[in-house]
Amino acid sequence: MPAAQTSTTTKRKYKSGGKYDRSKKAKLTTDKDNNNNKKKDNHALSKSAEKRQVRKERQSHRRHAETVEEAKLLWNKLRVKTNTPQDTQDLMEKVMTLIRGKVREIALQHDASRVVQAAIQFGSNDQRKELLTEILSEENSLVELAKCQYAHFVCLKLIKYCADDEQCLKMIVKSLQGEIPKLAVHGVAVRVVESLFLNLPPKVTAPLKQEFYGPHFSLFVKELSGVPTLQSNLETAKTDTQREAALDFVKNIINKGMTKNFYAYDFFQQILAEYVDVADPSDIRTMASSVVDHSVFLLSSRAGTRVVAACASYGTPKDRKRICKSLKGYTKSSLLHKDAYLALLRLIQVTDDTVSIHKSVLNEILSEPKANKEEGEESSDAMLELALSGTGSKLFLMLLAKDQSSRMKYFDPYERSILEPVPMIKENGKEVPTSKKDDETRRKELLKHLDDALVDLCIQHAKEMVFSPPGSRVLKEVYSSFPSEKLANAIVDVCESSLDPQRNDQSQEKTLSLFEDPTGHLSIKNLILYDAESESSFFSDALVNRLDKQILDIAQSNRGAFVAASLFKVPSVKASVQKIFRTSKKEIEAKSKSKGTGPTAGYAALLKEIS
Repeated sequence: MPAAQTSTTTKRKYKSGGKYDRSKKAKLTTDKDNNNNKKKDNHALSKSAEKRQVRKERQSHRRHAETVEEAKLLWNKLRVKTNTPQDTQDLMEKVMTLIRGKVREIALQHDASRVVQAAIQFGSNDQRKELLTEILSEENSLVELAKCQYAHFVCLKLIKYCADDEQCLKMIVKSLQGEIPKLAVHGVAVRVVESLFLNLPPKVTAPLKQEFYGPHFSLFVKELSGVPTLQSNLETAKTDTQREAALDFVKNIINKGMTKNFYAYDFFQQILAEYVDVADPSDIRTMASSVVDHSVFLLSSRAGTRVVAACASYGTPKDRKRICKSLKGYTKSSLLHKDAYLALLRLIQVTDDTVSIHKSVLNEILSEPKANKEEGEESSDAMLELALSGTGSKLFLMLLAKDQSSRMKYFDPYERSILEPVPMIKENGKEVPTSKKDDETRRKELLKHLDDALVDLCIQHAKEMVFSPPGSRVLKEVYSSFPSEKLANAIVDVCESSLDPQRNDQSQEKTLSLFEDPTGHLSIKNLILYDAESESSFFSDALVNRLDKQILDIAQSNRGAFVAASLFKVPSVKASVQKIFRTSKKEIEAKSKSKGTGPTAGYAALLKEIS
C-alpha cells in the first residue's frame, strides 16, 4: 500500500466530526497496555496449575478437608511395596487416628475413599473390625455405600479382607439382609452382590440368596438345610399361589438384570439357570430372544451354559441363528472350555439348518490357519487340538457315533441331562418337537463336511491319537465310520516303530512302547475288537501281515498280551496268529503262573486263547 494512502487511512481512523479525536487515540493506547499487562499475569500460571489451584480451593470447602489432605499423604506412603511390616503398622496407626469417627463421610468422597480402602487392606484384624463397626453404627449405611460409585469399593474391600473373620461376616450379612433384591439390580451395587457370592462360603450367603425367591420364602423360612434354589423353594411351597409368586419375583429380577446387561455376573447366571430349569418351555422361548445375543458372556460358567443350551433347545430357528452369530470367532475356544462346549453341542444337535452350522461353526475349525511361516509361529492344528481335548473331542464323537446308545456312552450323567432330552413345546394345544429334522439325517449332513478332514487328521497324526484317551476314542470312531487300508497302514506304522529296538537309544528318556502304555495298548486292542465284529478287518490284517513274528514281541508285557489275545477273535487272522504263538505256549504259561513280577492277567487271557 502506498505511504500516502496509509496516512490517509490512519487519519480517518481518529477523525470525528471533521477533527482529529486525540482523546480516543489515547484511550485505545491505554487499553492496549492494560491487555498486555493481563497477558503477562496470565502467563505467570500455566493452565494445569490454574486448574489445580481451583480444585484445591474447591476441596478446601468440603467436610473434613484438612483430615482428608493429611490422610491422602499417608495413603501415598502406605501403598509403597517396599514398606516393612513395622512401617505399615506405624502408618496405619496415624491413618486410624485421622479418620476415626469420620470413616463413613470420608468413604463417600471420590478421592478420599481410597484412604479407607487402604486402611481395610493394610490394617490388622482389630482395625478392620473397628472400621466395620463404625460404618455399621448408622442404619443402612453399608447399603448406601454399596450404591455409591466410589464408596462401593470400600464394601468390596470389606468382603475380601474380612472373609476369614466369622464375626465380621455375620455383621456384613446382617446389615445387607432384606436389601439383596434391590442391590442385585442396581447399576453399582451389583458388583458388591457379585463379590458376596463369589468370596463368601455358600453357607454364609444362604440367607441372602433366599431373598431372590420372594419375601414369603425369605421371611418365613427360618432354617436352611443347604444352599437354597428356586426348585427347592417351589417344592416346599404349600400353594400354587406361592409357586407363582416365587416365579414372578425371580422373573422380575431377571427382566431388570437383562435390561441392564448383567449377563457377565456369576450370580445372575445362576438365577437364570435356576429359572430355566423350572420354567415352562414357552416362557423360555420368550426369554430367549433377549438372552441369545449375549451368549458369549453366559458361556463363562456352568450355569450360563445351561441357560444358552435351554435357549437353543426351546428357542426359534431365528434365535439359534443369533446364537451362532454371537459365538462367531469363539468356536474353538468354546469347545475347549470346561463348560461352554455343552451349549455348542446342544446348538448343533437341535439346529435344523445344517448349512448355517457348517458356515458359522464347523468351517471355523476347518479353515483355521495351521501355521504362520512369516512370523515364525509354531503350527497349530485346530482339529488335532480338539481331538486330543476331553471336551472338544465330544463334538466329533457325537457326530461319528451311529446310534444314540453308543453316542451317549461318551458323556457323563450331567452332560446327558442336557443333551439327551428331546425338546418339546406346546403349539396350538399340542406338544411338538422344536426341531423338525430327523436326528440321523442331521448327523449325516453335518458329518459330510468333516469326514475327509477327520480321516486326514487320523492318518497324519496317528501317533498322537493312539497315546491320547480322547484321541484314541476319536480314532476308533473314525476307523469304524470310514475304514480304509490307508488309515489302517498309518496306525500299523506307529505300532511297527514302537517295536523298534533302537527307539530308546535315539531319545534321551526311556519311554514305554505302545503296547506297554496304559492308553496305547487299549487303543490298539479296541481297534482289533472292532475288526472282530465287522465285515472288514483292514487294521488286523495289516498288523499281522507286516509284523508277522514280531507279534511275539507284543506279548512280552502283560498289557501287550491282552492285545495279542484280542487278535485271536478276528476270524481273518486267527489261524495266522495261532501258528505264530504255537511254539511260545510254554513261555506264556510260565509267565501267567509267575508270582511277584507284576500283573499276569494278560498272559492268562493269551494262554486261554492259545489253548
